[in-house]
Amino acid sequence: MIRPIATAGVLTASLGLSLSPVFAATPGVSVYVFPTEGLKAASNASLANTVVDDLGINLGGMGSDMYRVPGTVNEYWGVTDRGPNNDTVLADGSAATGYPVPDFSPIIFKFKMNGATPQILERLTVQSSKGVGTTGLPNVPAFDGPPSTVGGAPGKYNVNGLDTEGIVRTKSGDFWLVDEYAPSVVQVGADGVVKRRLVPKGWTGTGSAYPIVDALPNVLLKRKVNRGFEGLALTPDEKYLYVGLQSPLLNPTKAVGEASQTTRILKVNAQTGVVEGEWAYVFDPVNTIDSTTTKATELKLSAMVALDSDTLLVQERTDNAFIVAQIDLNPSQSILGTAYDSAGATASLESLAVTNPALQAVAPAKTVIFRSTSVPELPKKIEGMAVVNPNTLAFINDNDFSFTYDAKSAKVTAGAVPTQFLYVTLPQPLSITPDQTWKALQPKPSTTAKPKRM
Repeated sequence: MIRPIATAGVLTASLGLSLSPVFAATPGVSVYVFPTEGLKAASNASLANTVVDDLGINLGGMGSDMYRVPGTVNEYWGVTDRGPNNDTVLADGSAATGYPVPDFSPIIFKFKMNGATPQILERLTVQSSKGVGTTGLPNVPAFDGPPSTVGGAPGKYNVNGLDTEGIVRTKSGDFWLVDEYAPSVVQVGADGVVKRRLVPKGWTGTGSAYPIVDALPNVLLKRKVNRGFEGLALTPDEKYLYVGLQSPLLNPTKAVGEASQTTRILKVNAQTGVVEGEWAYVFDPVNTIDSTTTKATELKLSAMVALDSDTLLVQERTDNAFIVAQIDLNPSQSILGTAYDSAGATASLESLAVTNPALQAVAPAKTVIFRSTSVPELPKKIEGMAVVNPNTLAFINDNDFSFTYDAKSAKVTAGAVPTQFLYVTLPQPLSITPDQTWKALQPKPSTTAKPKRM
């Protein structure tokens, strides 16, 4: 059941922080800007000799997601995506994705809000084996979009490559990431080395340097290119991962998937890797989120936070605007193991209209708790979200490494879009937070009286 949101007027931020934001024109909003840093220097400081030439591009993509460990103060973990990329055209006229810095590998980083500028405390390159970065290159020809150079010459695939998006961290020091390519769920050790990658049954990647586990439903192979997993949440008891599919599956056809407003959320046992639940998630009409577009394909399920074992905050967005909704995932509505969960079945979840009773029966109800249009300071393409306290959410943007490429001059130019971190006060407080759930799970101190010494 969805817990009610307490009614209250607009609150001022109650962060318990002494920070100096760059600007905060809207009451209850604080904005901070990450410092500019060269991509080569940052990558090689994290893992030596990984990037040869960054073409002048700065470190970016840092807002692919972020995670705040319950019980910590002012500290967050973030992750970059696959690296700088641009739309290109191959010699035969077909579309491709350019990788200006193909030797770049995703970086996990820890940062602290400690003054006017976020302070990066740690960096950890994601590695396929000790000392070898995964890269962010696509894995499987004809399944993933074709890679190219920044100018459109044919590029290379790498079965170890990861297009990382969501991130969480466990108390053991391990990380979990999600990836858009396979799509996959990836466990990474505290040393940055991939421990295992959970992929859909039937995924055809071969020769990887790390263990591959066929653990996810086969139907996920119908994901839209570059629209695999993006959302990830860890329950406060660390037993389960919730994984969000960015866009509707192209199931049974591309045309059906493009028209659909329904994507999926999986529940994965963090110990065994077994999927234990799957739910339909129905997007709101796109023009009610972003008034600048009527294209349903612009909608994406992005950041997620687990408030307790079955209650999530979910961000659904375009690149321009987003909403945050609270949902409760009832086991009775799980579609795992049903006809909707099979790639070969005649029943297609994505074919159902949002008004179809069959879809309404399995789609969790949701309550919208925040709209980005209420905060003009929010930058575009917000992809990371965290709960700070009942009154406050934190957000971070993905600046896509902020660069441009001029095909005529064959020149790459660093852009000016920064990575920004924001605290935003909610109009109404949350009735439960990850910290409150986590605190309730902690062992209670012993109340047994010690015997008196005689």
